Amino acid sequence: MKKISLIILFVLGGISTIIAQEATIKGIVIDENTKEPLFGVNVVEKGTTNGSSTGIDGDFTVKVKAGTIVLEVSYLGYEKKEEKVTIAAGETKTIRIGIHEEISLLETTVISASKFEKKLGEETVSLDVVKPSFMENQNLVTIDNAIERNPGVNVIDGQVNIRGGSGYSYGAGSRVSVLLDDLPIMQADAGRPNWTSIPTENIGQIEIIKGAASALYGSSAMNGIVNVRTAYPTNEPLTKISVWATQYANPNTQNGERGDWWNMNPEELYDASQSEILVNKSYPNALDSSIVNYNFANKKRIIRPYETGISVGHRQKFGKFDLVLGAQGVSSSSIRYGDFNNYGRVSIQTRYRVNEHTNFGINGNVQGGKNGTFFLWNDNDGVNKYLPASLVGDPTTSKILRVTIDPFFNISNDKGSKHKILARWYKVDNNNTNDQGNFSNFYYGEYQYQKRWEAINLTLTTGGVGSYTNVRAPLYAEASGNDRFSAKNFAAYIQLDKKFFDKLNVSLGGRVENNKISGSESETKPVLRAGINYQPADYTYIRASFGQGYRFPTIAEKFINTSLGGAAAIVPNLDLKSETGMSAEIGVKQGLKIGQFSAFVDLAGFFNEYRNMMEFNPDIDLANELGYTAVFQSKNVGNTRIWGAEISLQGEGKIAKKFPTTAVLGYTFISPKYIDWEENASKTSITTFNVLKYRFRHTFTGSWDVSFPVGSGKIDLGTSFQYFSFMENVDAAFTVLIRGYNDYRDSRLKPNGDKTKPGAYKGDAIVDFRGGYTFVRGKNEYKISAIVKNATNREYALRPGLVDDPLSYTLRLDLKF
Repeated sequence: MKKISLIILFVLGGISTIIAQEATIKGIVIDENTKEPLFGVNVVEKGTTNGSSTGIDGDFTVKVKAGTIVLEVSYLGYEKKEEKVTIAAGETKTIRIGIHEEISLLETTVISASKFEKKLGEETVSLDVVKPSFMENQNLVTIDNAIERNPGVNVIDGQVNIRGGSGYSYGAGSRVSVLLDDLPIMQADAGRPNWTSIPTENIGQIEIIKGAASALYGSSAMNGIVNVRTAYPTNEPLTKISVWATQYANPNTQNGERGDWWNMNPEELYDASQSEILVNKSYPNALDSSIVNYNFANKKRIIRPYETGISVGHRQKFGKFDLVLGAQGVSSSSIRYGDFNNYGRVSIQTRYRVNEHTNFGINGNVQGGKNGTFFLWNDNDGVNKYLPASLVGDPTTSKILRVTIDPFFNISNDKGSKHKILARWYKVDNNNTNDQGNFSNFYYGEYQYQKRWEAINLTLTTGGVGSYTNVRAPLYAEASGNDRFSAKNFAAYIQLDKKFFDKLNVSLGGRVENNKISGSESETKPVLRAGINYQPADYTYIRASFGQGYRFPTIAEKFINTSLGGAAAIVPNLDLKSETGMSAEIGVKQGLKIGQFSAFVDLAGFFNEYRNMMEFNPDIDLANELGYTAVFQSKNVGNTRIWGAEISLQGEGKIAKKFPTTAVLGYTFISPKYIDWEENASKTSITTFNVLKYRFRHTFTGSWDVSFPVGSGKIDLGTSFQYFSFMENVDAAFTVLIRGYNDYRDSRLKPNGDKTKPGAYKGDAIVDFRGGYTFVRGKNEYKISAIVKNATNREYALRPGLVDDPLSYTLRLDLKF
């Protein structure tokens, strides 16, 4: 018994000695600039595996031996830091560690391609990032205006086209899915985004995937995705207010005739257009027909084109509750008669952080307003380019109401498992004139499970999706009078991301989709994707990817039934089939770092094929049968192939260690062709050679901003440049519907251009300039900017029959506090 007591005393003495040698370091890790606590930061005793990760409030606890030790602090997107701590035995020391965000673009993290954070360079697909400052500097107040200034991205009449993967579909159907915080924001019946509905006041960043993304994001993502991610609040509340006003110059028409219809009196406007839509004629003296009174049909529309707007964003934490508020109001009248947009929008994002593993919230967005839509010009001469064609009648006017409500729930554990539930209700009420209204409700739900095995660098992402749409729309009304339609979608997806040897990233994924819309049988399709990314040296990444795409027809594409005045009609196609496709790419991304300026240079070659591609096409037989000049119908136009190359540069940092600067440059070449040209497309095309309709073979975009410190403020200067080669092929029916279109094409013919060969026409180059002054008073930051767009007052039309904006001047004020 005595021996046992001695042993116990010896053991207890040893334990107490060990305990006496131990010490405890507690602390918090924050962002050095924003002072925001950082969750998930690794804090490890140097040379050991002893450490922990910070909790949701940035807190950590590490047990160490007494003495002087070094803590290594690391966090994705931030510079690594070593913190030396001297601590006595038995002591508990509390410290505060601030780390700096890696200012280098080379450390930018993205989430869209894999549904978890990953460095931009390590992605297996082409992915571009748009920052909020890029939009603010250029007064780009809607998302479409921002993304079309990225290499290989075009937006025509609101529809996104990435690397020629889409044409022009008259406002219905899209091969690019648009997301807001990972949830689809496409109008469900037409499959297109309503850009003004997407909040821009609190954007964190926009991520653009180029190439098939159907495996993760479904039917409408076969040409890519645009994911708009909201910024959550930091420790310090932030409020941003922006106010702007834009004035348009008189158009610089090519033939030298007047284009400023808003400065004309009724008689001048009638003489120029011969349009009774715009001007009413009356004869006050029945005995003398030479006496005519001219009066504007709608005098409210005869105003000088302008745009004014205000946006407000606010982000704040209240303990564990995060609140993001936004609002925007815009009033604008276009240079195109009857084309206007007046709307107001408010949004809210909330999140309650129960603990470091659980959070939930609800987001909402409401927009209301009224707009008018200009479709085709009246002719190619002077003012007629800005007046509506008589054949389509008075521009359509719409009263709009759009509402989204998005609840979500996230839960995770220390073993690397994450569960996410997302939901959306999206209501659209478009009350249009011309019997073209549409009213829809879209219900969406998604469950996602993710498991991360840190020891083997493997991440599994899987989930299920379900959605339901009901629509009531005179725009789609059948001959029987039925104007109610529905659509259902169910899908399951899975993706594995594995990193080998800290150099090779491999991604494999697949999805199964089931779709059904009114009057058709359900259809089930699987799609697969795969990608690799190898890093042979620091900031050098070589990637290759392959993805299948699948797109099911929208309700609008299958059932749309409307007319454009008395000359043209768009009719249903109940036999429309889904399209499939594939996208392959090989690319090299090279990081550059010169002093404090860092950049990525990206070179990519791509190859896309589509089977049963869906596009609106003219049908001569239907036009003769129905008695219209032209009839358009969504059709399967056959098989198509697009290959090309893209080179881009995106950089940011400081020049000479003093002058902050950002730069974006990109050139994209595509060769878009029909595989079965003679059989399907040659008879309805305006060209005699094989090229897909509504594409630009060559596009170039560039943007550069630089700041110069001046006293307690700074001067900001910038310029942007865009080039589009001429749209060679359009529907031949447009030469009949669009008066003067052949004359317009001829005016763009090069001196020695051969119409029977590619490259015969001149393209369009657009240049913008901007300057601003930023200063701080107290805790408030002010910026006054002047922006000149289309500085050369170039007259150009990216879509047939629709002239784009002339020279404009914008004054903008931004306030942050």
